[in-house]
Amino acid sequence: MAEGGKGLTIYFAPMEGMTDGILRQTHHRIFGGVDVYCLPFHKLTQSLSLLTREERDIAPEENEGLNVLPQALTRDPEQLSAWLYYVSECGYSCADLNLGCPSPTVTKRGRGSGMLQDPGYLRTFLDRLFSNTLPVSLSVKTRIGYESPEEWPELADLFADYPFAHVTIHARTTREQYTGAVHPEAFELALRKGIPHPVYNGDLRTVEDVRAFEERFPAAEAVMIGRGLLADPALGRRIRGGKEASEEELRNWYTALYEGWRDRFDRTIALGRIKKLMEWPSEGDIRRKRLLRRADNIESCISAVLGE
Repeated sequence: MAEGGKGLTIYFAPMEGMTDGILRQTHHRIFGGVDVYCLPFHKLTQSLSLLTREERDIAPEENEGLNVLPQALTRDPEQLSAWLYYVSECGYSCADLNLGCPSPTVTKRGRGSGMLQDPGYLRTFLDRLFSNTLPVSLSVKTRIGYESPEEWPELADLFADYPFAHVTIHARTTREQYTGAVHPEAFELALRKGIPHPVYNGDLRTVEDVRAFEERFPAAEAVMIGRGLLADPALGRRIRGGKEASEEELRNWYTALYEGWRDRFDRTIALGRIKKLMEWPSEGDIRRKRLLRRADNIESCISAVLGE
């Protein structure tokens, strides 16, 4: 692996309502440093009809010049297989199965990380899926268990048995959601078990976090980062040895996002999205958060988040 993160593949984690085509294109243009932009999941139905926003998000023109990874949420192998043909027709060569979403509205239906509660059914699901030649490569994103990390060894054995393009491992259980300590030892087990091309996900917020990860796991090939890139959009570039975000870049970033969302939706939605995004770089700063709540236009939002 190249020194200082240069050899790591960096995935930008999907975040529904945030990492749409406007954000992806704007981030790529201003900051770069990301290899793959992951699309928010499509929630598959029996009719395979997609929401308007889902059709727009996967459209080739929405992702021109980007390397993107479409993602689906389903527990039906026939649904997933049919969707993979749709992904292929859109011109993509790889897609992702979401077994990581911990939302109760998803898991109570046995989808997302809810499928981890029943490894027997999950194996049957994957057997049926891989019994036929797939039109595109398939990757998967998973948690390390539903209730406890002690579930991970059985799940790791399961994932190692299938020809996934890669396996993204969010090093928390479903019950842990997005809080509390991660379990990096689960990634170590994935490497030992021979899980194909494991990708680490979980609390990589800074360059120092990534350096510590690389030191602990020198054989690692890839990481997925979400909140860290929302807090510091130059993080991918910095991991590769590039410069920090300048004030001018940050101004251009927030302004371009606001204008893009305003033109696609309306001013109210655009301002709401910008404020939500700005919560990440303002985390822990009570004054900035207070100013951000009071802001009623993009300029006052930018002034608040930049501490002016």
